[in-house]
Amino acid sequence: MKKRGEFLANTAILTGGTLLLRFCNIWFRVYIIGKIGTEGMGLYQLIFSIFSLAIATCTSGAGLTVTRMVAEGRGTRPCIRKCLIFSLSVSFLAAAVLWIGSDFFARQFLNIESGLPLRLLAPGLPFMAICACLKGYFLAVRNSVVPALAELLEQFTTIGATIAFFFVFTPFSALMLASTVGEVASCAVVFFVYRIMTRKRPAADCSRSAGYRQIAHIAMPVLSGSFIRSFLSSTENLLVPRGLKRFGADSSSALSQYGIIQGMVMPILFFPSSFLSSMSSMLIPELAEANAQGKHKSIEESASRTFRFTLLFSFLVTTLLIVYAEDLGTAFYNSREAGMFLRIMAPIIPLMYLDSVVDGMLKGLDQQMYSFKYNFMDSIMRVILIATALPLFGVKAYIFILFLSEIFNASLSISRLLKVARVEVDIVGWILTPAVSAALLYYVLTLIRQLC
Repeated sequence: MKKRGEFLANTAILTGGTLLLRFCNIWFRVYIIGKIGTEGMGLYQLIFSIFSLAIATCTSGAGLTVTRMVAEGRGTRPCIRKCLIFSLSVSFLAAAVLWIGSDFFARQFLNIESGLPLRLLAPGLPFMAICACLKGYFLAVRNSVVPALAELLEQFTTIGATIAFFFVFTPFSALMLASTVGEVASCAVVFFVYRIMTRKRPAADCSRSAGYRQIAHIAMPVLSGSFIRSFLSSTENLLVPRGLKRFGADSSSALSQYGIIQGMVMPILFFPSSFLSSMSSMLIPELAEANAQGKHKSIEESASRTFRFTLLFSFLVTTLLIVYAEDLGTAFYNSREAGMFLRIMAPIIPLMYLDSVVDGMLKGLDQQMYSFKYNFMDSIMRVILIATALPLFGVKAYIFILFLSEIFNASLSISRLLKVARVEVDIVGWILTPAVSAALLYYVLTLIRQLC
């Protein structure tokens, strides 16, 4: 009971931090749109599509590696130091490539002359790598307060710096420079707290089982998978505005449509998943520890409970977004178009949320190679479909591709988890109960709207 209470408390802390973080992110996007418009938001998303490739390279395997090793009893201080060295080496390489190639990337992929926005983002990569490693440590020791506070500090620092820099720099330079300042602040806090917490602990030498070979075993599949998927995702994001232009939209409209879907609709879709993402993060060390100790019954029970809760929660969220989509689009962005896209995308939420949670559980069970395989196949499919279907059918094809991608990826991941965790599908508890609950909620909310 004590362990379950600790798990719920840490999940609640992460959830509170994530909810506040995502709310601030939506508010921040509203503020940015007021400064640069929907077309500028589209360009902003494209810039971060390229930058996200560098982020994935630096951080993807770092946090998971530390979390797994600490949870499995191999995460000594020298071992964590090796993880930091590994991640920093990768991050400096990624930062150098981004800095040197910034002008080329800007001209070839963003249709702007200067690569300054990318150069301003590059120095933040080593700080992201350090932060990812140390957050992995705190999650492994069931301390969710530090990662939550660090993310909030990063967001508040970024927002404050952006508002201040808007008075001095051009809008895009202000945004990118503020992002880097936020990463530095977050890293400084996490590193400071880590040093305080571990200073009095006796140092121990890493055995060979916890050396660079073991780090690579966990980190490289995740890093490779994230790099390839981020590369394909960046390719996909860069192809979307071009495909919309080939369909008939002008450059401004293409960027605006892309900015609405990726910069405005997606943050609202993912906002309610804060609890699930927190639970997924906390499940990784729990499942890793149970797997290392051979507690298969515990793994089965955890997976079954997670399926039941995730589907019930996501079905109810889907109903809320379908009913209030236009109200949310108008309230946040003063855009009925954003509300329309939000209603269209809402039905995919159950698979979207479940896929995210299942992916975390697979990583906790040492199944990261399968996640890599599934994500790779999914990304290849999306790029091919976007390149071929978007110029023919426009934004309708893009929405269809997002649905198809989520169904494909979630089906493979869920199938693998059911096999590894030896879980029997509960049709009533997982599907019928959430569906009936969502239908009842829909009718109640619709009736309330009509009476009001």
